[in-house]
Amino acid sequence: MRTRFARLMAAAIATVSILAAWGTASAAPYVLVADYRRTPQSGTLSSLFFKSGTAQGCPAAAPFRQPCYNPANPFVIANAIATQVQAAGLATWDWNGTTMTGTGLLWSTSFTNANSLGQSISSSKATNLALTPTTLTTTATTYECIEGEFLASVNVNSCIGVELGVDGLLQSTIVYNVGGDPNCVNRTIVPDDQSNAGPRGLFNAVAGGGCDGMQGAYNHWIVVPNPRFLILSEAPNIIGADGCYMFGRASEKSTSPCAPDVALALVNYLIFAPAVDADSDGVVDALDNCRTLSNATQVDSDGDGFGNRCDGDLNGNGSTDAQDTTLYRQQLGQPSVAPTFNAADINANGSVNAQDTTLFRQLVGSPPGPSGLCNGIFPCPANP
Repeated sequence: MRTRFARLMAAAIATVSILAAWGTASAAPYVLVADYRRTPQSGTLSSLFFKSGTAQGCPAAAPFRQPCYNPANPFVIANAIATQVQAAGLATWDWNGTTMTGTGLLWSTSFTNANSLGQSISSSKATNLALTPTTLTTTATTYECIEGEFLASVNVNSCIGVELGVDGLLQSTIVYNVGGDPNCVNRTIVPDDQSNAGPRGLFNAVAGGGCDGMQGAYNHWIVVPNPRFLILSEAPNIIGADGCYMFGRASEKSTSPCAPDVALALVNYLIFAPAVDADSDGVVDALDNCRTLSNATQVDSDGDGFGNRCDGDLNGNGSTDAQDTTLYRQQLGQPSVAPTFNAADINANGSVNAQDTTLFRQLVGSPPGPSGLCNGIFPCPANP
């Protein structure tokens, strides 16, 4: 733990420089858009789940992708996660150039293969989480680790940090928030179980004050430079050799997962976006594939990173021109089926009709976008 702490101290010095260059404006509202963890050994990018319900931007029915919990997952049901997360509402976040201050509940859970119906691996439940990179400090009102099903199947409990002994049964105990202190964890290991690490707590902490030494869940004290997001990480580098760092896939629409990267094994990071939604469609600008035109469904039929609502470029040459007009006319009256829809179905209502003609005419002569995913770049890069 001391070696890791020394590395974090060195990273903190670098973070101070980054923050100085970035500026230290007064507190500004942010939205947590992603929580990621690189797995041990392989360095596979696993996206965690922390949102639930339509009020938090999640679909009303399957499929459920990160960061939206699937209410049909047995672990989610057993722990009443979806209902508690919905009842609490989304945690709010403010960044003052030094501290990211959260207000409310953040309950993040990892599932095998980032599958919303997969077996749970581990789950961290925190209220009023605050992260200060310059001082390597993490605080919270409460913290609890909830063990998932998967690790028990390989004879391990990560919350307590034990091997489950010859009988494979967990007989040790753990108590969080000892004396009302979320930094304090006590555990009792029975003879059949064997310790393999410290218990999982809010952040890395050595033993003391009647508490066991802890492996931290939120050691996110390094600011990773990024032009559009505020990224707090456990390591300076989060981007794999293939360029992937978001969605757990090559792009938001892609089904191809990011490649494993052993060099990034065990790296955890949080991605925050400014709480700015210029077109008031419920999608923050940094993730909105049409930043200036309202399109809550974010339909992007051709998968180029530009939503249909602001993309009349049907042939993909970077401009909405006469060639696209010809292609559009050929699609008039044609069916447009969810969830992909026809690219000429500008409003994605299930039909290419007169409404789309009006909208298409407004796009003629313009490039697609602007898109928060593409940041003004054409063609759209794999990762935003």
